[in-house]
Amino acid sequence: MREVLTACTADCPGTCSIIAQVEDERIVKLRGNPEHEITSGFICKNTKNYLKERFYSDRRILHPLKKEDGEWVQVSWDEALDMAASKIRNACENYGSQSILYYQGYGARTALRIINRRFFNLLGGVSTLYGSICGGTGQAGQEMDMGIRISHDPIDHLNSNVILVWGRNPAVTDIHLWKIIIQARRKGAKLVVIDPVNTETARRADIHLQPVPGSDSFLAIAIAKIILKEGFFDEEFINKNTEYFKDYQELLNDYSLNELSQIIDIPLEELYELVRLFAVNHPSSIILGWGLQRYSQGHLTFRLIDALAAITGNIGKSGGGVSHGFDEYGYFSHEYALDDQSHNQRKLSIPVVGEEILQVQDPPIKLVFVTAGNPLAMLANSSKVKKAFESVDDVIMVDHFLNDTADVANLFLPATSFLEDEDLVGSYGHNWISPINPVTKPCGEARSELQIFQELAVQLGFGEEMAGSPREWLGKLAEPIIHEGISLEELLKKPYRFPSAPVTPFIDGKFETESGKFEFPTELDFENLRKLNEKLGLNNEFNLRLLSVSPRDWIGSEIPDKEHGMGVLEVQVHPKVLKEKDIEDCEEVWLESRQGKLLVKVKENDGLRTDYVLTHRGGWRKYNKCVNILTPDLVSDQGNGAPYYETFVRLKRII
Repeated sequence: MREVLTACTADCPGTCSIIAQVEDERIVKLRGNPEHEITSGFICKNTKNYLKERFYSDRRILHPLKKEDGEWVQVSWDEALDMAASKIRNACENYGSQSILYYQGYGARTALRIINRRFFNLLGGVSTLYGSICGGTGQAGQEMDMGIRISHDPIDHLNSNVILVWGRNPAVTDIHLWKIIIQARRKGAKLVVIDPVNTETARRADIHLQPVPGSDSFLAIAIAKIILKEGFFDEEFINKNTEYFKDYQELLNDYSLNELSQIIDIPLEELYELVRLFAVNHPSSIILGWGLQRYSQGHLTFRLIDALAAITGNIGKSGGGVSHGFDEYGYFSHEYALDDQSHNQRKLSIPVVGEEILQVQDPPIKLVFVTAGNPLAMLANSSKVKKAFESVDDVIMVDHFLNDTADVANLFLPATSFLEDEDLVGSYGHNWISPINPVTKPCGEARSELQIFQELAVQLGFGEEMAGSPREWLGKLAEPIIHEGISLEELLKKPYRFPSAPVTPFIDGKFETESGKFEFPTELDFENLRKLNEKLGLNNEFNLRLLSVSPRDWIGSEIPDKEHGMGVLEVQVHPKVLKEKDIEDCEEVWLESRQGKLLVKVKENDGLRTDYVLTHRGGWRKYNKCVNILTPDLVSDQGNGAPYYETFVRLKRII
């Protein structure tokens, strides 16, 4: 048996360092690297099952396919590359390079994916995407406050006396962070969870508050008012390190505590209990989740929560701060993507890309090239996205499986996985860079994205500018890390924490804002939120908010076979809601929004609130499990994010 060190590239904050075990040239086991500070020797169930459910799955596509008369037909790589080059050349010559949309998905975000952009920039510059369906909204808010979104090293939470987890379920979605939280609790730290859902994390908390979904900004205001009223604020930190505090104080006066308690539906005594724990037992850390960003004004929620850490003096302190995420691409050089040399780029907004494709002209989108993504399942208003993709002449897809997006493609190129590649990967959950080393030869005829783009570049006449082995390109992309004193050879042998990444951000009291200080929010605009709620259906027959969360059993839309064949989508609802609608537990009903309707099976759960429906995200359209048939395509007020939770639905019995 031989062992190879590699790393998981799934859309997950863990980015586990993995030891793969190989017998007779077949990978037989994946286990966590015990020498990685965060992975710490264990991996999630999804990664443990990766070999059976994905890598060696019978469903994995290992040969190029083209579509003829609506059916997939296997072709050689020569024919597939000829077809792809011809389609690209035809779009460029007849409509201009902007008629090509490059959709770079979230399924794998490694260093070499930067070179994908180089290909399209050398092509002349194409239409690409801006914004985010994940982290942009919260990042925008924190940049307003601190000039940069930067989190405490996860290990620093071991120094916390109180850990406040807000809108996040690390017991399911980030098991390595959860392990650290458990260790902190064993040392005496208290855990507070704020989440409208009674999650596995919440069930282990000392205090769990379940506010009205979408009322988090008002909850943060209420907490701040109590902190200031009771004298739990840090006057020295406020005077020395912050700006606009008086303006912020005036904002808080717009609402009384009684009004806020009614808005968020939490008794005042529970709010006081939380404040006495969080604001007194320093240091207290706040860990923010992705659920908070899925609202149109998510940035404001982040700002008002950041303010809680500021007024209590918990910013710049070990065991304190407000942590959300990290920039997994921030460790690598982006100059080789040649973005600054491609003046013909056009940007489309990813949260509303379906509408953008349908509306954009001069030139229209004629070809969509997709890597590591499944937009027809993961983007809001998926019916419109499907219509948009069907409106273009060609869709070329590089992936492992025939997912929803493959259904509208006419050329499919089989990709390698992290077990077959050489690469480097950062993380949006910690500060470590991990090597990806090839564990085995590519299965079937699968090829890496780099190889595919290099071979296409040869056909299109700029092969020399894309030439280079993976290791040669990694030597260039890793220059910022190498300048920190770690050679590429060392990087490929074991994981390293980025040396200059702070364990405790802002410990020097200096912020990257214009003032050099923490800047409090100075205005609120809840009137726009009220109007949006009325437009989307709140206060009428569509009176349940739809919350779609990440499940334990899959990541994104990478779903095991067994989940596809288990009937219609299951949604959880409070028993009172079912009783009002005269609907039985486990009954199949219509779940309807203004965007569409979906056949679902309802399951009662008295741990939920009565004002929302809970389900899992990532399901596929072809199996009647795509919740994004129901979600409107919107753009957040700041950060160009996708406010999925601005979706209001109703349950309707089948007649």
